[in-house]
Amino acid sequence: MNEYIKSLKEAGKLNISIDKTKTFNWKYTKIAGPCSVEGPEIVDIAKEIKLLGANAFRAGAYKPCTYPILKEVNGWKEGLREEGLRLLQQVKEETGLPIVTEVMDASMIDKVSKVADVFQIGTRNFQNYTLLDALGKCNTPVLLKRGTWGTIDEILGACERILVGGNENIAICLRGVVGMPNYRHVFPTIRWAPDLMMIPALKELTNIPIIYDPSHSTGYRNFVEPISKAALAAGADGLIVECHPEPDKSISDPAQAIDYKTLENIFYERCKCNN
Repeated sequence: MNEYIKSLKEAGKLNISIDKTKTFNWKYTKIAGPCSVEGPEIVDIAKEIKLLGANAFRAGAYKPCTYPILKEVNGWKEGLREEGLRLLQQVKEETGLPIVTEVMDASMIDKVSKVADVFQIGTRNFQNYTLLDALGKCNTPVLLKRGTWGTIDEILGACERILVGGNENIAICLRGVVGMPNYRHVFPTIRWAPDLMMIPALKELTNIPIIYDPSHSTGYRNFVEPISKAALAAGADGLIVECHPEPDKSISDPAQAIDYKTLENIFYERCKCNN
């Protein structure tokens, strides 16, 4: 451990920890699924993803879109909302997989908690203190995505907002930081950049589990598999990956969605890392 990090820990500025005996089992977590709940076919997708090795299923019943105008132009959807929650409940009943889905504000917690086994907090809500405080008062596990601008102390500070409320069921999700500008998808440049170095850096400072998102951190499906392997090699406790039976037809984030074969390769690598 370098002297700078050591001094921060001794000063108590960044050193936070959780009692892992009280938390969701994040070790070797393999979360996969489409970006959004698209329709009844989500149940069959979940069954296939489970066969490929997933031990939790992700899909957004509420899925905010970064560019509302592009959403309309390209036919993107933002989840099916209440109908999406009903379909996720069906997924849980028919597959037994825990459900990871996004909660966007404090008023949604009670509704989403009826279905969700893990609350996903999106990158833009990373410092939504009203939401984080409310999450601290519930027992549902929280997967807190790093803001694309978040520093290491801001990451741990956001975790503290939840922890001080009494909820230790928390994991940090690293999902990339701001990359090169792309002018609203006009130019094919890199929207996000992987933040792999944060994995060992955070491991020096906290025992909070680290889940890596290779889909959002790259934005392109060709990069998802190699970055997944790099994240696991760097010490990530698990992965959350966007997968679709026909990636180009995904109604949300099609460019970063991978197919079943690629997911199988990634999860095989995860199994090798376990041994």
